[in-house]
Amino acid sequence: MKFAVLIISVLWIIFIVYFVGFKLQLHDLIRQLKYRINAPIKKPLALEMQDNDLMTLTAMLNQIFRQDEEFRRIQNIHEYEYKELITNISHDLRTPLTVLKGYLQLLEHCEIDDTGKKYLSICFRHTDELERRIRQFFEYSYWMNQEQKPQLKILNITNLIVDTMTDFIPMFEEKGLTMRLEQDIIYKGLANEELLCRVMQNLLKNCLQYSTGEVVVSITQITNEPIYFPQNKTHKDNICICVQNPIAEDSKLDSSKIFQRFYVEKKEHNQSTGLGLSIVKLLVEKMQGEVFAICDKNLLRIGFYLRTNL
Repeated sequence: MKFAVLIISVLWIIFIVYFVGFKLQLHDLIRQLKYRINAPIKKPLALEMQDNDLMTLTAMLNQIFRQDEEFRRIQNIHEYEYKELITNISHDLRTPLTVLKGYLQLLEHCEIDDTGKKYLSICFRHTDELERRIRQFFEYSYWMNQEQKPQLKILNITNLIVDTMTDFIPMFEEKGLTMRLEQDIIYKGLANEELLCRVMQNLLKNCLQYSTGEVVVSITQITNEPIYFPQNKTHKDNICICVQNPIAEDSKLDSSKIFQRFYVEKKEHNQSTGLGLSIVKLLVEKMQGEVFAICDKNLLRIGFYLRTNL
């Protein structure tokens, strides 16, 4: 009887030791998995206790990790090749377009009748639009290939935006459009001067192309939950820059898709917004900010949030 009790006690001790070891090994595996999430070098999982099930599980996890790393490596190669392709295409397109515009300008000085002048005017308009698209294409590919993070610092946001708006006054007057800054108050935020200027230039260019009336630029300090974002996002104390302009009453613009590359408003007329707003989103995110777009009846508001501290 005593021998049987002894055997059972020994078995219980062995079971407890095994169970405790099993739990410790599971905790160690969890620790290794948590470390892998942010670790710069992904090491394979290792086991100390030789348990068949745990060894099988660990081997399968390591195999999944290896496959995932290989997939990401191939994906990065393809992404790099794609970016290089975009850059090369944009370069290749600019040369023949420059030659084409040169010959059109020469043709403009030749003796042609009114019909020929009309056709020539159409050619100029389309080549100008093509040049704009290619320029956006080149700019987008350039910023996509910039892997180095931009240097951010606290800047006078108001002054930079006013300077950019001032540069656009002649172009707005030529189009018969007006624009104004809603409040002339100094606001400071975290940004990169070159990127912020590019963002504002693209937003104002978008207004030049699609606005049907006065363009209003506003800069505000967010103290409560902003109206432009869902209520589950917090942007308290951020700087909000918004560009508002009226659009055609029959516009079918989808503000949820406006930052997509080559978003088309009306497919039957191929009215694409180009890459201007995609560049805006790309550059704002490089400055650790967020973009928004809302369409309220015939008013379009496009803007972005910038942080106010490092």
